[in-house]
Amino acid sequence: MLDNFANTLNHHRDGILAYYDYQISTGPLIMKFFSGLSPLQLLLLLTLTFAEAPLQAASYKECLMQALDEGSDTLTLGEIKESCQAEQTASKSLTSKHPTAEEDTTPESTPPLSYADLFTMGPHKQNYILLYSHNTAPNTTPYQSSSDIVIDDDEIAFQISLKFPIISFPIGSKTTYLMAAYTAQSFWQAYNQPLSSPFRETNHEPEIFALYPLDIKIPGVNRTYLMGGFVHQSNGRSQPLSRSWNRLYLDFIAEGDNFKISIKPWYRIPEEDKEYIGASAGDDNPDISDYLGYGEISGAFKVDNHTLSFMLRNNLDFNENKGALKLGWSFKVPFIEADNIKAYVQYFNGYGESLIDYNAAVERIGIGFMIADWL
Repeated sequence: MLDNFANTLNHHRDGILAYYDYQISTGPLIMKFFSGLSPLQLLLLLTLTFAEAPLQAASYKECLMQALDEGSDTLTLGEIKESCQAEQTASKSLTSKHPTAEEDTTPESTPPLSYADLFTMGPHKQNYILLYSHNTAPNTTPYQSSSDIVIDDDEIAFQISLKFPIISFPIGSKTTYLMAAYTAQSFWQAYNQPLSSPFRETNHEPEIFALYPLDIKIPGVNRTYLMGGFVHQSNGRSQPLSRSWNRLYLDFIAEGDNFKISIKPWYRIPEEDKEYIGASAGDDNPDISDYLGYGEISGAFKVDNHTLSFMLRNNLDFNENKGALKLGWSFKVPFIEADNIKAYVQYFNGYGESLIDYNAAVERIGIGFMIADWL
């Protein structure tokens, strides 16, 4: 029955197209053509017809001439004019929805849409989960006052990072976006059953920044832009495990077809010294810049279905040099169809992997999944 119904629709549809090709526009013939269709068939027929091809109607003068030659003798001149005017109006409406190949459907004055134009939330830093990560020498110093705490070498580490545009405004000929972001990085002792699998450390990092596109022409670079803003990072814990700091930063970013580079210097906003050890007010970690330095360089390169990423920090102190190196490798998983979910291997060596470990050297390797890759 469905096959017969489809054949009927196709038959009537072909009839309509042939009818307009020959430019037959008289009222009696139209009424006769549609008289055999039910309301449902008529609705489906019109949907199929208009979706596949725009109707090509005759000009107004041609419509009048055809009506005089082929129309019914009972039609008045006013009815003929009204019918032809209605046909021309419908024809213009349909052709405006189906522009020809020669027509420019994207005016130069219309900027392309982006996530900021649409005011939607998107990824900021990398979003990943390391289902298994091994720390060769966990930092136990912060927990030495509790003899019952034994830190496991193996844990789950993950990061969630999102940003959201607040407002856009012009600066010169460019549109600048003011944005907010939040990043949470957690280290979960999921395999530490004696301690009931606690979260060892979670760092919260809200920030607000402006993004400004640049016109710097660099061979092989498609886009350059500058970000600048304020960021607060804290582990949200009480003394003596409280850690936090505030920074102002600039971030120069260059992107190509298969790479992305970020050069990000920052300035730590000074805090008052604590009146005594253990005081809640005052600087929790006055020497953090000695370990995390004054900026970082990061980037990623894509080779086929593989993305290699890096992050490099250094305090630029040749006498007591300290820094950090993070390497990443993400790649397509054969049995996962989603393009935005990839297998991820991460290696970290140095200081400042987390705030609780800012002054302790850490070497870690982990494997898991990345959501929303660099490139």
